[in-house]
Formats: sequence, C-alpha cells, structure tokens
Amino acid sequence: MSHLDPEQEVERLFVAVPLPDTLLEYLKNESARVSSRLKFARWTHFKDFHITLQFLGDTSRENIPSLYEALWKVARSSKGFQLKLGEWGTFGLPDSPRVLWAGVSGELEPLKELQQRVVSATLPLGYTPEMRTYNPHLTVARKYRGEDPFTLEQLENLRMDTKPSGQLLPDIGWTVDAFVVYATRMHAIPMYEMTEKFTFFST
Repeated sequence: MSHLDPEQEVERLFVAVPLPDTLLEYLKNESARVSSRLKFARWTHFKDFHITLQFLGDTSRENIPSLYEALWKVARSSKGFQLKLGEWGTFGLPDSPRVLWAGVSGELEPLKELQQRVVSATLPLGYTPEMRTYNPHLTVARKYRGEDPFTLEQLENLRMDTKPSGQLLPDIGWTVDAFVVYATRMHAIPMYEMTEKFTFFST
C-alpha cells in the first residue's frame, strides 16, 4: 500500500502513531470548543492528529524502499500496548505559548521503547535523531495570538463549560497495534497523508 506522489522526487516524511476515529472526533470537538475563545495562529485539522515517533524530513524517492524495510523490521518485533489521552499543556512561554498540546497516558514505556527502536532503525540510513528528550504529545494549536495572557486555568474552564460531569478526559483507551509514515502536503487540508502502515505482528 503506497500513496506516494509520483511527481515528487523528494517526500517530506515522519513516523507516527495514528489515533482511532473516536478520539479524532473527540479532539475535533474539544478544539472547536476552545478555539472560539482562545486565539492561536493555527489549529490542527482533526484528521492530522498523531503522536510523532520520528521526524525524517526530506527523503528521496529512491531511498524510501530501504526506509520501509527498516521500519517493517521494527513492526515485526513489536507488541501492542494501551494508551489514553492525557492532560493538556503548552510549550514555550506560559502566557504566550508556541504550542498547545494534548498529552498521552497509559503504557508509556512501550511507546518510548518503540520510539527508540524506530530511531535506531533509521540511524544507519542517515536520519538524525532529535537531541531533546522524547515527549509524546498531540499538537492541538500553534502560536498563541490572544491579547490577554494565556493561562491553563482559562483553558480548563473553557473545556469544562459544557461538561456537567466535570470530566475533562475521555475514558477511551486504544490499543496501539501499528505505526505509520506520513508525507506532508504543504497546502492541503488535511496536511498529512499516510504513505505506509506498519502493523505489528503481535498485539
């Protein structure tokens, strides 16, 4: 299964864990709830939500088969694990964040191990791992543009407004039994297109 653009000599790729449709819909609704009151420059299209494992960058088409071969070796030796959505947070200045994100909880050790194995598999192919500590998350919005300082308290209040149960997090877990490679389509909506899915042999 390949969705590579035959016109492109280079693909801008990254490896990620996809989300089930139920959680994509949940995040779509949560974003809609707060985006009307919190001004960020760009909100993530709900079909673009993912947990990044490794950013690969520009990859020539002739090198993609060897990349996929290395990633299939990782998938074949991987076992499924459970994740849930976690608390929301920010990167950057607390009152003017550059990223608003949703965290993940559950079996984080297998997720971090998977990330390390992906990085190790692509290293001999010339892909450079990021130096910073791996921090799994889903990017919800970028570049705060509000006139008033941003606060996480305000964010939680907006999310609670229509939740009489007082429950901020959905009680929906999912089994991670695959990872994917996405290609970035710069002016498309949604912006990320799956080019290959790597299903684990054991869940």
